[in-house]
Amino acid sequence: MNDLEERIGETLHEQAPVFITQMPKGTTARVRVRRAFTTITALTVFAGLLALAVSAVAVVPRMHQPAARQTVPAPSGVLPSLQGQEGGPDDASPVTSQPAQTEDTTAHSTNSNEPYTEQVIGQEVYLVTQKHVVGAGHVSGVEWSLAGYDTRAHTGDGFPTFLGGSCGDLMVGDQGEYGGISFCIHTDETSGDAIFAMAGFGNDVDPGVGPITGYAGLVTDRVASVELRLSDGTTRELPLYDAPSGIDARYFAVFLPAGSAGRIVAIGSGGADLDSGGLCVEPPSGSTNVGCGHGLVNVSSVVTSLSGEPAH
Repeated sequence: MNDLEERIGETLHEQAPVFITQMPKGTTARVRVRRAFTTITALTVFAGLLALAVSAVAVVPRMHQPAARQTVPAPSGVLPSLQGQEGGPDDASPVTSQPAQTEDTTAHSTNSNEPYTEQVIGQEVYLVTQKHVVGAGHVSGVEWSLAGYDTRAHTGDGFPTFLGGSCGDLMVGDQGEYGGISFCIHTDETSGDAIFAMAGFGNDVDPGVGPITGYAGLVTDRVASVELRLSDGTTRELPLYDAPSGIDARYFAVFLPAGSAGRIVAIGSGGADLDSGGLCVEPPSGSTNVGCGHGLVNVSSVVTSLSGEPAH
């Protein structure tokens, strides 16, 4: 009986019609679209993860790129008066100034027999104190001045962005006509608790002396001294210039031969290196002023006369 049932079952299985259930119209197309969407989504996620990975890896090289750099071409013309001279004096000395009871942050005139400060119309929008000269001297016979001042945060037209805190100007020329740099303890390239900032300046506008390269900066009271360490092994301590009360910083400046390599290092009271900045000025060419450094805010142009011969 069992054999008969099996044979009947096999016969029915072989001879019975096969019924195929048709999928609803459009199902195949929807399946294909869904598969394509899934594939695109997977590829997009993969691309995003890959971009994040590349960005994370790229952070490290960017941290070691050169500091901020700016170049400013001079207007057409010539310097109204060339001060430099081959073998001219190189010196530096502190300048003592006392804060007034009320700090005048408006523009003022500066005579050539006074150290120059670049205080022009409109700067009172970010100045908390006026600009006080803290050091002055000569480089190859050209006068220079170093000013310190305090700022409030300011963003707007006409001036660079300031984040607030102590700042300084290094200006070259008895009226600043060779140009200069502005630097601050707080910039986009310095940390919020920075104790040291520096910037470099260079131009090659005076044929009598060739390229002029200088560095200036400031430190907070956590820094005991500042050293210049050249790549040839030369080391010397740089003078720190005191600012009047109300400006919580001390300042330094140094002029070096074009192309000098090395670092300026901030040292703590215990003798440890706290921070440093590299000598970053590449020898400039012609009347273009260059600036660089963590702490750099602005580069000033050469002031020129639009006609006439340079007066000596």
